[in-house]
Amino acid sequence: MAFVARHNITTVLTQDLVTAGDNAGNIISINIANVHNSSAVKVDLILHSPGNDHYIIKNVEINSGASLQVDTKDIAINTNSTDSLRIKLGSAVPVDVLINTIRW
Repeated sequence: MAFVARHNITTVLTQDLVTAGDNAGNIISINIANVHNSSAVKVDLILHSPGNDHYIIKNVEINSGASLQVDTKDIAINTNSTDSLRIKLGSAVPVDVLINTIRW
């Protein structure tokens, strides 16, 4: 699958933002914006390797109209072959996700 840097997430189901093989380059930051006009949302950001989940953030609450910038430049995320980046929402409150990379 081709790398997609912008996502609209509206479900509580775990969603892949970047999958192994996407060749996303070096992911340096992820911006998660709560676009709902009145409800907060809890967010998990997960680094998934075959058979293992590692939480980058877990149950972080983002208020309505606010955003969270997650600095990932010091986290080795190998989207060339093994790692996927996933998001899970605690409720069906919509968020926008922007993934910033340095492409090789």
